[in-house]
Amino acid sequence: MVRQEIENHGGDVKEFVSEIKVEWAHCDYAGIVFYPNFYIWFDQGTERLFRANGLSYAQLADEFGIDGMPLLETGTTYKNASKLGADLTITSWIDAWEGKTFLIKHRVMHADGREALEGFERRIFVIKDTELERGIRAIPAPDEIRARFAD
Repeated sequence: MVRQEIENHGGDVKEFVSEIKVEWAHCDYAGIVFYPNFYIWFDQGTERLFRANGLSYAQLADEFGIDGMPLLETGTTYKNASKLGADLTITSWIDAWEGKTFLIKHRVMHADGREALEGFERRIFVIKDTELERGIRAIPAPDEIRARFAD
């Protein structure tokens, strides 16, 4: 079960927080969260963070011509196992804008305050480019997008 409230603020959402109750379907045979589920939750946290800033995938396409935010690199440091029945809080934020890439971090906390893990995603914005074989090309993050996450 995932609980969160998404409001389209049009900007100024620095962090997005989701609450998850670990269910049987999230776990492996040992009753511990099967690691690919964290990557699903990271992806959802990224999408929800952008949407809360008025940047849904549809809005990115309509307003900026952006065709997506492909994942270039991801990783996780596990600290405390997340088990069946656990209440988790996942916080997602933009940690850095670096040329054509941006770094999103995700911290997962247990209800008792222990850190379960910290993960990251390195992504890019792409636009359609029919002259390239793959049909897309990376672009730097538009200033207007960066501004929605600025302090």
